Amino acid sequence: MQKSMLRSHGFTLIEALMVIAILATLLALASPSYAGLFGRTQTRTARSALNVALSQARLAAIGRSVPVVVCPSADQWTCSHSTQWQHGWIVFADLDNDRERSGDEPLLSVAQAQPAGVAIVTSTGRLRIGYQPDGSAGGTNLSLTVCDRAAGTAGATLLVISNTGRVRNGTPSAAQAATCLRATG
Repeated sequence: MQKSMLRSHGFTLIEALMVIAILATLLALASPSYAGLFGRTQTRTARSALNVALSQARLAAIGRSVPVVVCPSADQWTCSHSTQWQHGWIVFADLDNDRERSGDEPLLSVAQAQPAGVAIVTSTGRLRIGYQPDGSAGGTNLSLTVCDRAAGTAGATLLVISNTGRVRNGTPSAAQAATCLRATG
């Protein structure tokens, strides 16, 4: 009689635990870089949304031949008196030219609050961006710093609006990036 040898086709408990330990170690090493990547993506998305709103406001001012204002708005109806834009913003035709939205002034665009951890901060001197019918943005150049807590200061970016109304991307100073990160909560 021959003895048949039984062969097992599977994993032992020790082999399975070793695989889980290796996977857990790899995930722990990869998660900080993934968080930074996710933060930089959220920063770019917020910057792009704001850039689109600013471009639409400038085009609306030129096309409608009326002043158009872009301002931060927590309720998506009236302007906030704040330097923080991450709670949302509105674009409206400023028919009475007072830089405040009245009930009869049409909303042209509304942006909801940005995801948690994202902040958009402007300097204390300029709380609104007003476009004239010729497309210019009166006053001094305005900078909006966009950042995300997960990306840190290295992931912060800047939008600069010139007096002519044009928007360009830039790199924030260390102080601007730090101020923005403090606003992320």
